[in-house]
Amino acid sequence: ALLVAVSHADARAMARRAASRDGDEERAAPVAPSPRREIASSFALLGWTAFGGPAAHVALFNETFVKRAARPWMTSGTFAELLALGQCLPGPTSTQMSFAIGIARGGVAGGALSGTLFQYPGLLLMSLAGAGAAETLVNPGKTLRALAAGLSAAGVGLIASAAESLTRSQAKTATTKVLCATSAVVAYYHQTAWLFPALIAFGGCATTCEARARERWAKKEDGETRGAREDASGDEDAEEVAHLGLTPAVGGCLIVGWIVALVALGIAVSKTDYASNKELHWFEAFWRTGSIIFGGGQVVLPLLLNDVVQYDTTCSIASGATSCVRSESLTSWVTEEQFFAGLAMAQAMPGPLFNLSAYLGAVAARRAGVNVVVGIMCAWFGLFGPGVILIFAVLPFWGKFRKWRVYRRALPGLNASAVGLVVAAAFNIAFKVKSLSPFPNATVCIGMICTFCVHVVKLPRGTWTLIQAPLVVVLGGLLGLIAHGTGMN
Repeated sequence: ALLVAVSHADARAMARRAASRDGDEERAAPVAPSPRREIASSFALLGWTAFGGPAAHVALFNETFVKRAARPWMTSGTFAELLALGQCLPGPTSTQMSFAIGIARGGVAGGALSGTLFQYPGLLLMSLAGAGAAETLVNPGKTLRALAAGLSAAGVGLIASAAESLTRSQAKTATTKVLCATSAVVAYYHQTAWLFPALIAFGGCATTCEARARERWAKKEDGETRGAREDASGDEDAEEVAHLGLTPAVGGCLIVGWIVALVALGIAVSKTDYASNKELHWFEAFWRTGSIIFGGGQVVLPLLLNDVVQYDTTCSIASGATSCVRSESLTSWVTEEQFFAGLAMAQAMPGPLFNLSAYLGAVAARRAGVNVVVGIMCAWFGLFGPGVILIFAVLPFWGKFRKWRVYRRALPGLNASAVGLVVAAAFNIAFKVKSLSPFPNATVCIGMICTFCVHVVKLPRGTWTLIQAPLVVVLGGLLGLIAHGTGMN
């Protein structure tokens, strides 16, 4: 009886000590910060360090919020689905991811906070570059032209690297390789605004038909087993992505509003001339481009170039032969040199490549004698607006939409055709940069050096990887100045 009593007493003492330790641990445990505070502290830094383009931004998000976070913000499955959603919607993927991550963590207000903090550094820097460099780049001196040629060549190197990487990752099957090549060839040969979304839609239809044919030939039981596995894997994170942000009713209203704005702006522009309403024409062009572009920022380049640079064609007949000369129009919003110099600067800045729109808006406003802030707002909000509106609008429906087989079938073709546009842009811009350079052969050499430095040279992981792209752009500018100083061709 004594032993039993002692054992009971020891047990009660141990229980009291355990309870005391648990209480101390609970009191010592740090209080988790509020979601908005976490969003603000994380994205305030990311906005200034997000170099390297869309792929680098997505990798940075994954490392910060999923893999290495002490308290992961979401599962890897949810992150992958949000990435797929951004690739399927018009607009810049990394920008839409920045909003979607904030929405998943802190609701609508959290999404607005995360997206704003991620965008504003690049917006600020590119706006200042456009406002300060506009007058200088209208009639550039020899030294400035040399610097612009070097920066532009570096920009070509970055685009070529992105095109190669995207092609390897998105064109893995025979069908997607053919779609990528077809999209590149057609887009380079015939550049019109409607052709780019048509090529992307064709790619989605092609892989959808291929998947259906493959399923038709597969054994029925194998298809049912495979479908069951797909449904099981797709439902793993269903609760986490079923309801995000706004209500479906509000999301539907946003989608309708986006379509109405797209149609109304097109009608308004068709009934007004550019000289009397420049701001409306700017906003409509950027809104239309932002509404039909899928994937990364490089895809938007050929469309933007066609919209902001206008040409006049003069033909003459001599000795029975007709010769035509194509030159920039006096009413062109920006010049080709200004566009390519801004493109190189945008790739050296943190944040999305779409921030090039702020620079183009500032330059166009200075050339047209319009307030610079108005030009920046028309271009920047016009290009970013559709993608941001759609990510807020579609997320409430994503829980159901993610299960549609038609989307899964079409996505490989959509991505492969979009990558083909990047390949076409790399060739198109490379030839234009060479033709504009005061030392064409040296410019090609600078482009090859920069392509090697960004695509082949591997810097240590971490900070060096993040700043590799801006370092390459700085190298291109320095090489351009050296080529000018040494009198190279």
